[in-house]
Amino acid sequence: MKFINVRLMVDHFAESIHFWQDLMGFQLKYRDEGMGYAYFETGSAGVELVSRTGSLAASEEIVPVDGQTIMVFQVDDINATYADLVQRGAVSVSKPQDYPAIQIRTARINDPEGNLIEIYCPLTTSDSSNA
Repeated sequence: MKFINVRLMVDHFAESIHFWQDLMGFQLKYRDEGMGYAYFETGSAGVELVSRTGSLAASEEIVPVDGQTIMVFQVDDINATYADLVQRGAVSVSKPQDYPAIQIRTARINDPEGNLIEIYCPLTTSDSSNA
């Protein structure tokens, strides 16, 4: 199996496009307002947005499921990436912190729909001093 993309059902289509394009910096490959669909290229897997009120959702009879989606992205410099995302308007959930037991450093933000986004990098000895 190969992970291809994640599909997010959204209530705030324009705000979600702004978040994924302008804050996260992903390339918008396709956008159709009437259909309520957008696709972003991330370099590894795609992010699809489907408006709950758009024609695509209606034609596919997609049933929204309550629950939270969590997406995880590996970054080179977690402190700089986190600071940049928050500075550009991302909602902080948790600041960068170390998890020595599993040798990672993570931080979390929310998108406009409340989906949790975790950024992480492998833990190095210099990370803790940059917090």
